[in-house]
Amino acid sequence: MEFQTIGIREFNEYRMRPDAWVIDLRSKEEYEEIHVEGARNVPYEDLKMFQKYLPKDKLYILYCDRGSSSLMAAKELSRKGYRAVSLVGGIQAALQNRKKD
Repeated sequence: MEFQTIGIREFNEYRMRPDAWVIDLRSKEEYEEIHVEGARNVPYEDLKMFQKYLPKDKLYILYCDRGSSSLMAAKELSRKGYRAVSLVGGIQAALQNRKKD
């Protein structure tokens, strides 16, 4: 299965899908400080441990701080049969977009 990278416009569209789970891969502390509304926190270091709890019928929209960890995570999940996308620019892109609204 392939993964893809998405920009903030697609991110805002994808996260409204009923089958989508937004996953924040940053640390618990970073997540608690600020996160995208509706996102679930699964720190990147813990992703392998949590994979067994992730249903394969969902679309996983992953983000981290700037996009590198979510890119690696999307590749890993895709190799294991999950549908995963990575937000280019991470939470920084989401915050920049919020400032424009």
